[in-house]
Amino acid sequence: MKTNKFTGHLAALFTITVWGTTVISSTKLLTGGFSPVEVVFCRFFIAFILLNIIYPPRLKFENIKRELMYAVSGLLGVTMYFILEIVALQYTKATNVSVILTIAPFFCAIFSLFSKKAEKPKLNFFIGFVLGITGVMLVTFEDGFTFDLNVMGALFALASSVSWGLYSLLSKTIGSYGHNVIQTTRRVFMYGLIFMIPTMFIFDIDVNHLKLLADSEMLFNLLYLALCASGVCFLTWSHATNTLGPIKASTYIYGTPLVTIIFSLIFLREQKLTVQLFIGAALIIAGLILSVTKSTGHTTKKKKSTKRKKR
Repeated sequence: MKTNKFTGHLAALFTITVWGTTVISSTKLLTGGFSPVEVVFCRFFIAFILLNIIYPPRLKFENIKRELMYAVSGLLGVTMYFILEIVALQYTKATNVSVILTIAPFFCAIFSLFSKKAEKPKLNFFIGFVLGITGVMLVTFEDGFTFDLNVMGALFALASSVSWGLYSLLSKTIGSYGHNVIQTTRRVFMYGLIFMIPTMFIFDIDVNHLKLLADSEMLFNLLYLALCASGVCFLTWSHATNTLGPIKASTYIYGTPLVTIIFSLIFLREQKLTVQLFIGAALIIAGLILSVTKSTGHTTKKKKSTKRKKR
């Protein structure tokens, strides 16, 4: 059991590390000529093909209830999360959106209160949440707290955060079905792509943009997003939620802005090391550790006293 927990933490850490670097690849693709919806659709379509190649056996239809679970997961975790994030970026700054998206663990914890099977958040989670969000704000607004937040942008980013919180809970439920994780992730991707098709008629889509992939750098960045950030990371995220639980796994999202800044410092050279950055990083790490630490003191005492009575 301890080994599973350890691999769950490693999976969550690996996932948010990769997701924290996707801003760099996405930025290069967007500045190179791709539209946001084109990037999202292409990365998940390629990831879907990859998962079919890795594990060809198809997931058989079982019942409507489970199929609806896959469909809703695809709608929330693939279509809504990424499309709402894209729309939010059109109304407000990327820094504002990144802060709001880190609230996803809080929504995951709130929704778990209405589920009989889901793990309930403890006090240490909420304290860790406050520390983590404070750290995120210090890191994100390192150049000053200019929180010029457009209401529409905030609402779309908030909706995106809510959709990810719900997806994390559903991911745990899907994991309990006992199927191969590649099969279930592939089914979720399939529904996500289906729900994404109507959005392609709303946003600007140009098939001629595929010619941009003749550039090796553009092709590399798209494949990185598709194969690693989507194909591999959705598998590792499923493992993290199944072993740690959706609440604990979601708290790793606090670290995403920190990872983004570190890699931006290395590859884009858009960041400077400051005292505020270090303090923010320390608060994020402290909040993460506190949130994933299991408070067992009170429960342990009860168990011990029960054993004494039996003796």
